[in-house]
Amino acid sequence: MNSLIKANNEKNQRLVSVSSARRSVELDFFTEASNNYRSYLMGEYAFNPYENESLTEMIKQDFIDLAQDPEDGIIPKQTKLKIDKRNLGQIEIKRLQKEIDMYFSRLDSIIQLGGYLAAAIEPIFPKNLPTFIANYDNLNINGTNERDRDRNMFMVAAWGDLFNYFPDVKVNKEYYFQPTQTNEIVVFKQTVMFEIGGETFRKYLHLKPYVISDFLNGKNIMQGEDGTNWYYIQSEIDSNQIEDGDILSLYISDVPESMNLGEIFENAGITQNATLQPQYFLGGSVMKEDDDTAQDTSIKVPMFSIADGKVKRFMAKPINTEAINNTPAYNVEVQSHIAGLFSLAGGNISVLYGYSNKRLGVDLPVGINESVTPELEKLYNELSPEGKVNFVGNRYMYNKVSNSGRYLSLIDAQKAYIMSIILQSNLDRKLPQKNYANQPSIVKEELTDSTKAGQDLIKALNDNEMPIPEFYRNMLGITEWQAGMPVYYQRLPEEVRDIPAEPDANMAELIAQYS
Repeated sequence: MNSLIKANNEKNQRLVSVSSARRSVELDFFTEASNNYRSYLMGEYAFNPYENESLTEMIKQDFIDLAQDPEDGIIPKQTKLKIDKRNLGQIEIKRLQKEIDMYFSRLDSIIQLGGYLAAAIEPIFPKNLPTFIANYDNLNINGTNERDRDRNMFMVAAWGDLFNYFPDVKVNKEYYFQPTQTNEIVVFKQTVMFEIGGETFRKYLHLKPYVISDFLNGKNIMQGEDGTNWYYIQSEIDSNQIEDGDILSLYISDVPESMNLGEIFENAGITQNATLQPQYFLGGSVMKEDDDTAQDTSIKVPMFSIADGKVKRFMAKPINTEAINNTPAYNVEVQSHIAGLFSLAGGNISVLYGYSNKRLGVDLPVGINESVTPELEKLYNELSPEGKVNFVGNRYMYNKVSNSGRYLSLIDAQKAYIMSIILQSNLDRKLPQKNYANQPSIVKEELTDSTKAGQDLIKALNDNEMPIPEFYRNMLGITEWQAGMPVYYQRLPEEVRDIPAEPDANMAELIAQYS
């Protein structure tokens, strides 16, 4: 296998694996949280020994204390203004009124932020987790790297009080008022602490690169009064982050819908009545109304195999995917869909991450949201050709518009990459068909030269000048079909013949080649 093709396949497999693993971790966590809650409900104890201090109760008690303090409380100050105002100087009156106003202003601010928080996090409440999990394919944990995604997942879980049912996780919540140039804002802060060596830490944080880095640098680690060691994650939200009360969007975003390929393929003329049209097969031509379907001009490659004393043969009709991708009406639909994605994202790259992972089943590469730096370019240019292909980064950001040396803009690079994975995903979603008995089916397979049948297929593709997919042609410099490249073909019904006791010369040669 060509080393560049192998490197590209390894990178793609890695991105698919990362996407699958991430989804599995998230679903495992929320499912465990739901199970823990239900175990508590069905348990024998009337109280929850793991329940963390409620931020709501903390705030309520603090403001009650501030109001009722017999010496310096808000109630005594209000009473003093009403009863003894004529005996107070103007400076004292203004001071008391300012303190009273600040009390109620802070109370209003904290009630507003708390209300928005409670309403936003309601889908994450323990009792609502089954519905949340059922809809998880339409939701995405924000973040462009593992640390950010983990932090957002654990933070939204902590705000939703999910850790009240984990024996080895503690959550400390607090609040404070931060001065601004004009006034002040209220800030909610929470610290989620995982017992190092505990089951939850082992399942969701152990051996993660960023956690190992924190350990090596002595970051985000604390020791309790009882000697227990904790790894902690912190986050804050404030009243400036409220937009229409949608605090949940800080942590979770909706996943945009995928393309309606059935309708789009039909409208573009790629399929008719869900049947791929003949011109999209290698050697095929547009069928006229009066054409007999028997007059099929497409290339049919015989694929032989020998097994169990039988000769098996089926005809493979290779599909020209480049012709599909370059169909004008279809290409316009894809570009329009991508424009809609970027418009919906509004600069929030997490939306694109969610779309890629949930709709396309592949993680976005590292660096897709980064501009080219001299250091990064130097690193990239020092890699071998195989290293460049295997580089888990956005290779499109190194593309130049022309020989002038001008790079693609970051947004154009992102759109180019998203388009390439959407086109590939659309082929995978639309073309393959189940193999029903004695019926044609469409399959996708990786070309191989380790068998005679595989060699035959590769040779037929090259002899008949099957167009090379754009990525392989432009990005890898591949000029002919080779092992390791994906190919789609229609598999016609298989023919089976028994091997005679005394095969003739042709049969003997066939057996020798394909056994």
